[in-house]
Amino acid sequence: MSSNNLNRSVLTYFKKYCIDRDCHYIDSLIISIYITQRKLRVKNNLLLLGHILDGDNADLIEFCSFLRTHEIDLTLENLVEFFEFVISPKDKQVNGAVYTPSYIREYIVDNVLELIPRQEWRNKTFGDIACGCGGFFLTLASKLASAGLSFEEIYKNNIFGVDIQQYSVDRCSLLLSLLAVENGEDIPVFDFNIYTGNSLNYDWSINQKIKGNGGFDFIIGNPPYVGASKIDDESKRLLVNWSVSQSGKADLYIPFFQIALENLVPGGLVGYITVNNFYRSLNGRKFRSYMSYYHYGLKMVDFGSEQIFKGRSTYTAICFISKTIDDILYTQTSSKDLDKLSKDHFVRIYYENLSDDSGWMLRDSSIVKNIEKIERIGIPLGRCFNIRNGFATLKNDIFILNVIDEDNDFYYVSTTDNKTLKVEKNICRDAIKPNTLKKESEIENKKEKLLFPYICKGQNVSLIPEQILKTAYPYAYTYLLWHKNILAKRDKGKKVYDAWFAFGRTQALNVHGYKLLFPYIANAPHFVIAEQKDLLFYNGYTLVSDDLESLKVVQKILKSKVFWYYIKHTSKPYGSEYFALAKNYIKNFGIAKLTDSQKKKLLMMEDAKDVNRMLLELYDLNLDDI
Repeated sequence: MSSNNLNRSVLTYFKKYCIDRDCHYIDSLIISIYITQRKLRVKNNLLLLGHILDGDNADLIEFCSFLRTHEIDLTLENLVEFFEFVISPKDKQVNGAVYTPSYIREYIVDNVLELIPRQEWRNKTFGDIACGCGGFFLTLASKLASAGLSFEEIYKNNIFGVDIQQYSVDRCSLLLSLLAVENGEDIPVFDFNIYTGNSLNYDWSINQKIKGNGGFDFIIGNPPYVGASKIDDESKRLLVNWSVSQSGKADLYIPFFQIALENLVPGGLVGYITVNNFYRSLNGRKFRSYMSYYHYGLKMVDFGSEQIFKGRSTYTAICFISKTIDDILYTQTSSKDLDKLSKDHFVRIYYENLSDDSGWMLRDSSIVKNIEKIERIGIPLGRCFNIRNGFATLKNDIFILNVIDEDNDFYYVSTTDNKTLKVEKNICRDAIKPNTLKKESEIENKKEKLLFPYICKGQNVSLIPEQILKTAYPYAYTYLLWHKNILAKRDKGKKVYDAWFAFGRTQALNVHGYKLLFPYIANAPHFVIAEQKDLLFYNGYTLVSDDLESLKVVQKILKSKVFWYYIKHTSKPYGSEYFALAKNYIKNFGIAKLTDSQKKKLLMMEDAKDVNRMLLELYDLNLDDI
């Protein structure tokens, strides 16, 4: 069996050799396995010779036998997977390392190289400012060599990289050395331009080649996949140096656009595979403004809700950004159709027609016109109703009680370590999780009991003082005390709470009124009315009103296909046709103004088809896919 992509079981099997081993040994084992299986002769290259294990090494013998038994012939591409796979989970969270499939790298590199004549390739500089183990360089160097360049000159004059981890830099050098030796260039030392550093403050002007060139001609790669909450402290401090990171809680990939563009020569090009929600998300606002201000050309291949990377719930797009004044070219496709794309598949979109603040509408003109109609009719949802997020204890398995029995005064509760305690009913509140609801009849059975150590007076909410809690609710206090050590570890023990038994956040502790509950993400418009005014909620959102009829009217509208059409074309996509329903994505949906007779007619309708027909007419829409 020969495959460009290793079966996960092979990688898992290999990992047992890496337990309690240092990076040099792991690297040596991977290199030695490859050299042994390929019968590759290394005579001169000092880097590779320093990583070749003795032939009687037990790990080497055993794994080579495993490969023979399963008829697996390794390729250099497999080594990229090996190196990315053995990065510790902790490091992956910090540096965002992820294996980029070869067909993605091929597409990006081919699209870059086709912009320049082959005879000019040797004069161009190519950077990867988060190079990892060197997958992009492996693809690029192979292409450049096909034009007659030696690997020695490619590594010295054309390829420049940086990565935050030293072992990634070492592995990149090993892979590139193997590529050269396998193609007949076995010299003692290659002059690599691959450095260890944090791209958020790395100064490329110290490299005389890049300084003399005025920057890079091209920058390619896969910026780090690190969410805002996982960014290390040093990088958080450095983010403030990049203007595109100044809206919302910026993920780490966002400044890598600005870093690349500011290190390019005029007319240069960035080619990235990266997260696709920057054109709609709150934390992408400053980057959108940056792009609009400079009017840089952007060609975007959006993979929508398809997950390209194994083991990562990440939604991606390929972006080519030229440091020239141009417009946006956009298309959405699946990875299997990537090579079928032509210029006719892209729609041209003008910056002047986009909103940096609310998000870019990157669709064809007919869809854009429909969205504009929907948003301009009536009043935006966010102005009609208060859109609220649920409470956040940061330890729901303690505060949401696992009730196994009850009497007139107490709930009998199973603790996290299977001990049974009791809690006074008077300190508990009803709570519901909108993510679990699809219809009103489910509410009663899905209500839960929340231990609520707070006092509500009107709109004011205050924590019960510990001594009063201990005296007035001794059983609840004992229950909380039983879990005190666990509660102390919330927010990694770094946050200072009003009291050790306080909720993690103070939001939504007194949302009083009728509620229209809905989930964070959904694959259909699930909106459920709760008439219990003091009902608390978590893991979801609600619209709040004292007017029950108005909630029932808007429920009809939001459960319609008009609303879902809007969401599918404006919201953040997830896998399996799920979409985000966060406030930022729904607040601009227009609620049509209805007469009293129209409201009455709408509320009386039982058939969803009748509702959709009425709303299509009200919104003046003719939608083929509804």
